Amino acid sequence: MIKEIPISYVRTNQVFLVALTGSSIVFQSSWLLVIAFLFVVFPLMFGQKGNLAFQIAKRMFPKPSSGKTEAAELQKFNQTIAAVLLTIALIVHFLFDSWIAWLFVGMVTVAATIALLGFCVGCFLYFQFKRFKFKVKKV
Repeated sequence: MIKEIPISYVRTNQVFLVALTGSSIVFQSSWLLVIAFLFVVFPLMFGQKGNLAFQIAKRMFPKPSSGKTEAAELQKFNQTIAAVLLTIALIVHFLFDSWIAWLFVGMVTVAATIALLGFCVGCFLYFQFKRFKFKVKKV
């Protein structure tokens, strides 16, 4: 397993995530919501080979020009957060047909958009989680 992921692959993943979740909100589409959910869950189940965005990015950027990378552990953490939020959205949407489901989808969309702009919300949460674990372990 690759320990570092080229940033161009990560950005491609974020663009796909924004496009899928954003369009599912705009069109209020259950099908696009399910596709966005599968897009996020497949990499968690099957690893990087299950990430459609990575497969496309590998063809678009065969040799990433930038040496910038992101830790695979961070990418997995971010995907997990997105998967949890989209799972909640799916459950609320299909059980209650409530607008609240779209709030959870919106959280994913906003987080991925902010990440594209340069601030990784999931990375910040990961750092806080690790810091908390360290403090608890130290005591």
